[in-house]
Amino acid sequence: MNYEFVVLPMGAVDSPAEVLAYVRTQDGQPVDEQLRRFVVAGLQLWNSRVPAAYRHALLHVEAAGSSVRVTAADRADRRRHRGSAVDNAATAVRGLIEGLISGSEYQLYDAANNTLWPPRRIE
Repeated sequence: MNYEFVVLPMGAVDSPAEVLAYVRTQDGQPVDEQLRRFVVAGLQLWNSRVPAAYRHALLHVEAAGSSVRVTAADRADRRRHRGSAVDNAATAVRGLIEGLISGSEYQLYDAANNTLWPPRRIE
């Protein structure tokens, strides 16, 4: 199992259960320019700074339409790759993504916790 996160527009879904269906609707569409310039570019910068000895810490990024799906290695991968980078992958990657979308109209789905961040405000 890997850590999985999805960036999607605020209010695109009403609950975490709808996230994967929303991602499927975005398949094949060109990536939203704001997502490409800020989120995808930030994730690619992360990957470009991963030392060769820690290639297992690379993020797998799938972007389409108004969604970006990010997969990071988990502790199970540590059996194949020694290093503490794997232990803290979820926390570090989540923090990175939260920073990239902070102040924008996007939210983050965390599959491990089955949560959306920031929570949708009901008015």
